[in-house]
Amino acid sequence: MTDKIDKAIQDLVMNGPVPLEELADKLGKTVKTLVREVNPDDKKAKLGAETLVEIMRITGGVEPLRLMAEELDYMIESSE
Repeated sequence: MTDKIDKAIQDLVMNGPVPLEELADKLGKTVKTLVREVNPDDKKAKLGAETLVEIMRITGGVEPLRLMAEELDYMIESSE
């Protein structure tokens, strides 16, 4: 992933509409684990695709998805 995508994921988790503690709980993770998984500088902890989808579902934030699509020359569109 590009740095832009990594930063968007980290920002969504750390500063998004759902408090970090609540998000971690809903994901079944500790805060420490979740923070490590979204830290682009921590190469030993990885964020899985399923977890990313859940983060976006829980928070309603799709910026990481938008950036991924943009990188592939696609656009996303809401079904709503």
